[in-house]
Amino acid sequence: MKPPLGKIVQNIAREYFASSTCHGMAYIVHPKLSVVERVCWSLVVLLSLCTCISAIVIGHQKWIEKPMIVSFSAKPIPVWKLPFPAITICPQSRIDVEKFNITEVYLRARANKTLSQDEWRKMRALSHVCSSVMRSKTDYYGSNGTAGGHKAANTSAPNSERVVEQLVRMSQSLDKLFQTCMWSFNFRPCEALWTRKVTENGVCYSFNMLSSEELYTADQAFREREVNPDVRKGGLHSLHASRLRSSGWTMENGYTLKEDLLAYPRRTASGGFKGGAIVLLKMHQQNREYICSGALQGYKVTLHPPDEFPRLSEYHIRIPPMQAVSLIVKPRLLTTQRNLHRFPYSKRQCYFSDERTLRFFRVYNEQNCEFECLTNFTLASCGCVTFAMPRDNTTRVCEAHEKRCYKQAVIRLMELDELSVDAGEDMCDCLPACTTIKYDVELSNDWLNLDAMLDAMIGGENEMKGMEPMLLYVYFKDNKFLYIERVEYMNFNGELANFGGILALLSGMSLTSIAEILYYIVVRPFALWLKVQYSRAVRPVTPPEVQHMSANSLHFVRPWIP
Repeated sequence: MKPPLGKIVQNIAREYFASSTCHGMAYIVHPKLSVVERVCWSLVVLLSLCTCISAIVIGHQKWIEKPMIVSFSAKPIPVWKLPFPAITICPQSRIDVEKFNITEVYLRARANKTLSQDEWRKMRALSHVCSSVMRSKTDYYGSNGTAGGHKAANTSAPNSERVVEQLVRMSQSLDKLFQTCMWSFNFRPCEALWTRKVTENGVCYSFNMLSSEELYTADQAFREREVNPDVRKGGLHSLHASRLRSSGWTMENGYTLKEDLLAYPRRTASGGFKGGAIVLLKMHQQNREYICSGALQGYKVTLHPPDEFPRLSEYHIRIPPMQAVSLIVKPRLLTTQRNLHRFPYSKRQCYFSDERTLRFFRVYNEQNCEFECLTNFTLASCGCVTFAMPRDNTTRVCEAHEKRCYKQAVIRLMELDELSVDAGEDMCDCLPACTTIKYDVELSNDWLNLDAMLDAMIGGENEMKGMEPMLLYVYFKDNKFLYIERVEYMNFNGELANFGGILALLSGMSLTSIAEILYYIVVRPFALWLKVQYSRAVRPVTPPEVQHMSANSLHFVRPWIP
């Protein structure tokens, strides 16, 4: 007689409970324990397993949601592995008085006197970078279509006002602003270290910044011709800072093994001012004006990574003339392990270099992305972009009468971005790059008493009369720095150890215990079925009486051995 299926399952379950390595299960089927004791042990085992499963699920979910942590590096990094910060300096006096006397022209415009066509164009160009006090009662820069008897320019042209060209022509040249330049305590020609750049603040000068060819995409080549029209490829001009190219450095991969300390972007071998940049700037009192510059005089300075476009309208340090200023730099490097590439950027909260590309910039970082997003939004809102924004040569540059539109576009974008973040979205989707450098600055300054020094040394010098110099030091604070690294919160081995530790602590189980469960669910029933099939195949034919006696005498052996 074939035993019932329920009886077979019961016997297999009893056998598993009796021999299981899970703590407490043997007491559930112990023949010498009462029913109350067995029920108590059943509840204990059930509670333990539920707690164990809950802890494992919670730990795994945390690993899925936050696959990484940010921690300090095990050992510091030397400064020669990091690029020296790019330095961008913008003089507050944007105009050379010998090229254009803005004060005299402004007063004539206020008095409703006639301006020449050239003066009218220059005033319109300067209205993009000058303070709001530039606006006159007659709105001379053309919102009403005329100025000083001249008709407004053709607004259909991509760059009818030629703002960059006008600003470059009116600006003070490099040799009038820079007196002496040093790098790593060695004198260098200033034009070999500093190059002209056009930012939202107007014409500025940058040190150790990537060239326009490496920073922008190929359709931005005309920008360099606009900013540095006097730089040629051959001759001594090949030493110009705008002609320098990176020797293989990238923010994500750093310097290659083939690059020495002369590689570009520049890096220093040690901290302290002897391993930094020193520049003596000069500005003559005759170039001081308060119409465009406003009440503040001096310079705007910002430090930024070499592959980042400087935005001095957002972040800068103000330095007045007649001061010696030390910017003591402490870099903040944040890196990301390469094995985190397999996680989506939404969990990683950063982009690797091959995950996000920009329309106008070759290099992705948060600053470039936000500036490009602002550019696209301004173009959509106003039908034009500002003179400092990236563009192709068919995009129209906003004219003076459109200044209010692109100023308001900045505010609207900030408001929309805040609303999109509250809604769980990001309008610009500008996450940081997975490898970033920020430069924290300690500021130290003191006044320069130039007149007293010249009188003490040589009794005064006529050509220095009226000069207002500014001495700037930029150098690293230490020779080594600790950096921050995104690392995997828990790898497979850690997850396995966590899983096994919870199992062992709460139930005394291991991976072998799981194999044991699978054995009694799959292997053991299958083995018993094969045994029955084999016994039927080899069983001899016996009289019915014997078969009846054999069936009645069949008893299942209890697996527990007391």
